[in-house]
Amino acid sequence: MRQLLGIATLLLGLSLLPAVAQSNYQYPDRDHDTRYANQGYQLSSEDQKDFNHEYDKWRDANAKNDQDDIDKHARRMDDIMARYRIPLDTPFDAIATTSANTRAYDVRQYHGKFSHDDQEKFDKAYEHFVEHRRKHDRDDAARDEGRMQEIMAKYNIPRDVPYDELASSGRGR
Repeated sequence: MRQLLGIATLLLGLSLLPAVAQSNYQYPDRDHDTRYANQGYQLSSEDQKDFNHEYDKWRDANAKNDQDDIDKHARRMDDIMARYRIPLDTPFDAIATTSANTRAYDVRQYHGKFSHDDQEKFDKAYEHFVEHRRKHDRDDAARDEGRMQEIMAKYNIPRDVPYDELASSGRGR
């Protein structure tokens, strides 16, 4: 009886997951970054300069897959975001004002590129990544990010394509 109750609870939870993950966001003509553009995240000039510096270092560390540096720079950006009460699930590139965050591609071109197995692995890593960032568990978040980056590299998807655009729950808006 307990197993039946446990299975029913699990199925109910899984059936609610898509509803929780849905967004009221209407997909823009260009890329996803405009969803954060009107949030009013105004950093002081000094903090913006520091954030941009950490963002550039973080991107370089991602390109080298240097997990220690990725974590170090993400932690510093998280600290700046916390001072301004910016939600931790806000992508770093939505806050950075460097020229490096302009894209020469449409992220939608990468939707549906993963095999079924890789999509499941990516979705699981993304789910864990979001949860670990929410809990401020930077080590585990960096590990999850590394898993997502490995899958992306397998399909030649640029490192700066936002993870939420590749996760099953982030598509089809």
